[in-house]
Order: sequence, then structure tokens, then C-alpha cells
Amino acid sequence: MFIGRKEELKFLEEKYTSSKAEFIVLYGRRRIGKTALIREFIKNKSHIFYSAVQITDSVQLAKMSSIVSQYYKNEIYNDRFSDWEALFRFISNHINKDEKLILVMDEFPYMVQGNNSIPSILQKCWDNHFYNQNIMIIICGSSMSFMEKKILSEKNPLYGRTTGMLKMRELDFESARGFMGKGSLEDHLNYYSVFSGVPYYLSMINPNASFEDNLRKNILSNNSVLFNEVEFLLKQELREVNQYNAIIESIALGDTKINEIYQKTGIEKTKLPFYINNLIDLGIVKKEYPATIKIKEQGKTRSGIYKIDNSYFKFYYAYVYPYMSELLEGSVDIILEDVILERLPMFVSNEFEKIAIDKVRELGKDKIIPIRPIKIGRWWDKDKEIDITAFDIKNNFLFGECKWRNEKIGMKILEQLKTKSCNIGVPVNSSYYILFSKSGFTEDLIRYASNSSEVILVDYSGHEPQIIHMPSKN
Repeated sequence: MFIGRKEELKFLEEKYTSSKAEFIVLYGRRRIGKTALIREFIKNKSHIFYSAVQITDSVQLAKMSSIVSQYYKNEIYNDRFSDWEALFRFISNHINKDEKLILVMDEFPYMVQGNNSIPSILQKCWDNHFYNQNIMIIICGSSMSFMEKKILSEKNPLYGRTTGMLKMRELDFESARGFMGKGSLEDHLNYYSVFSGVPYYLSMINPNASFEDNLRKNILSNNSVLFNEVEFLLKQELREVNQYNAIIESIALGDTKINEIYQKTGIEKTKLPFYINNLIDLGIVKKEYPATIKIKEQGKTRSGIYKIDNSYFKFYYAYVYPYMSELLEGSVDIILEDVILERLPMFVSNEFEKIAIDKVRELGKDKIIPIRPIKIGRWWDKDKEIDITAFDIKNNFLFGECKWRNEKIGMKILEQLKTKSCNIGVPVNSSYYILFSKSGFTEDLIRYASNSSEVILVDYSGHEPQIIHMPSKN
């Protein structure tokens, strides 16, 4: 069963139904669901789908020749084309004017590894043939650095030929819930906080088993796929894996500044930015700034911090990697019960902030909240922090707090949020406040909100998020 990706499918369908030739670059890190998306999209459409592998160019050409031969059946009599240009020109000469052909080359970087002239050949065929034909070409790749630096960069032959680009990201929380079966928001937030929004990781969940059993079977057992997933991905993408392991573990355990990472890892400060930038390219690490800092000012401030940008990586380096020896020796239940489950609420609370920010973004797009945010994120300064800070083009602000704890939120939290919001250091036209709670709200806060035009309450204590109160828009 295919889950989620409505926006991505909509994008591809719009390109497919256009009246011109389309050349799409689709990429994202491994396990993110690129191939599944393409296969869902090409259902019941005329298509040639080839998934490249790490083999010699000669064998690669023979394999794709076979796929093309099978598609055209009796119209081709040779098992193999003489070269890549002949293959592409044959496809061009046999395109049906009445039905758009989709030509997919999955894991395109593997093709180029065997023959680095393929982008130039494809560019030549596009310029001379494909660009005015009834075709949609999709090249897809998992190597983030290759796709961004070699396919999409100005120096690459295909630069300027592509008509669309789709960078695949993790599923949002609401889409990811489709993998988790029935259950409360708390159950699903626990899963999402550990397995992240990567479809492959989510597909490992057995909805009929307990959360603890899913962790034990899919992550903590040394024969499970996800136990070795991080090491496998890093070795596929990077050299000097030990250096990257040290950096990711440092950030996962709370070191957010270059100097802190240097102190923990001992890696030279001059080399750290190079390693960290590679992790950013892979979508494993991100650099975050307070929401109120403009992009052009980010390079001038030291307030940026590094964070792990994938929940599973964060979980792995906090609760699996440091206890690898114990897990390999069979102490799975001890690590699960005495380490992970004891610290899980705090771990999930951090992920709850991310989910709440996504919810605010969704409410803004649907024009439900009083403002239409142009920027959403966290804000912090020294000893002050606001979980959610969003503002619109007129400097109307929405400030938010998220509480993942087993007690209802009361007036005290709202008053603290109002006090902190007065210290953000930028002009504020009007202020609104949104509170997210795992366990609901006290009666006095609900009563106050019902008489307020500024306060929004969102309850995550049931099976679906419930807006207890929403002020009317101006």
C-alpha cells in the first residue's frame, strides 16, 4: 500500500499532463521513498523504467537495452544498442505522439560512474530530439552530493535543460501515521520520534506488536536491518566514517556549537566545517538560527546551532551507538527498559516541537490561524527560548509552547510565554499565542482562552489533534 506523497504526486501529474516535453530531476537520500513514488506515479502510464546498478558501462548498456527492447517488442531485433546515443535516439524515433512516454533512469549516478559522458550524450539528445517531443524524462538518484553538485550545478551538461526538480524529504507526522495502524496520538508520536518520517524505516513497524517489541525487533537486535542502517548509509555516502560518527554522536548528545563539537571529538576546527557540511548535504545535520534572524544576517551571527535533522539518527546516536557493545552482548532488555524507556518522554518532547511547528505551517496554509506565516521556527537568546515563533508579512506574530508531559497546561505556561515573547528584539504589530499539550488544558485556561482573541489551544491527548479554541481572524 502506497502512503502519503500527495504533493509530490500532484507535481509529477502536472508535469505529465503538460503540453511540452518535461525533464525532471528527482533526488533524496536513501530509503526516502523515491522509487516507490515513481512506481506509484507511472502506474497505468506508458513508461520505460530502468534502475541502474554498480556495474561496468558495457553491462549497464546491455541491461537498459534489454528493457527498451522489451518495451518495444517486435520493433527492435538487436539485444543491445551500440552505444548510449543510439539507445536514446531509438527511443526518440519511436515516441507516440498521442501518448506521453515516461522514461525513468533510477539511480542515475551509477550510470555516470561507469560512463561520465552519459550526461553530455543525454544533453545532446535532449537538445536535438527530446525537447519538442511527447516525453517525460525522470532521472533519479540517492547520492545527494552527486545530484546537487554534478547534475544541478552550472558546470554540468544538463544544467538548464531540466524543467522541474523534486527533492524528496521525510513524510510529515500525519502521513507517517498511515504506517502505524490504530492507536493514540501518544503511541504514534512515540513511533514517529524514533522511526522518523523515512518510509523505509516506518515500514518496519508491526502495528499489531507493542512499541517496546518493535524497538527490540527492528532496532536493538543486532540481526535487525535498522541496527546496521546508519553504518551502511554512512559507508555508502562518505569516507572517514569514524570522524562522522564522532561528530553525529556529539551533536546528538547536545553539543551544538563548533567549539563544543571540537572539545568532544578532538577533530581539528579547520576540518570540522567540511565534515559538517557533508552531513548537512545528506540531510543528517542542519544548522538552525532563531526564527527572527534574517537570512542575510545569519552569516554575521554566532547564534546558529547544529542539530540532527533526522529522528532515527538522533535516536540511534543517543541510545544505540553508545551502548553498541552491550547490545551485541545481548543486553537488549536492559538498554531498552533502563535507558531508553526511562528517557523516552524527554526525547519525544523535542520531536513534539517539530510536529507542532509542522502543524502551525499546515494551519497557516489552510488559513485557519489568524496569521499567514512567512517564517516559522524556534527562537532563543541566552537563557530564554520559545518553542514556536511565526510571523507574517505585516509583523503579526504567533508564539507557541509545546508540553509533552502527563499534566494539563494551565495559565502559568501562557503567562510565561507572553513574558518571553516581549524579549524577541524585533517590532511586533500584534501577538497571538498557541499552546500544544499532550494532556489537555486546565479549566481556567480554557475559560480564559474562550474569552480571548489571542489564544489558541491544541490538544494531543486523544486519537486526533483537537483545537479547543481558535480566535477569529482579523
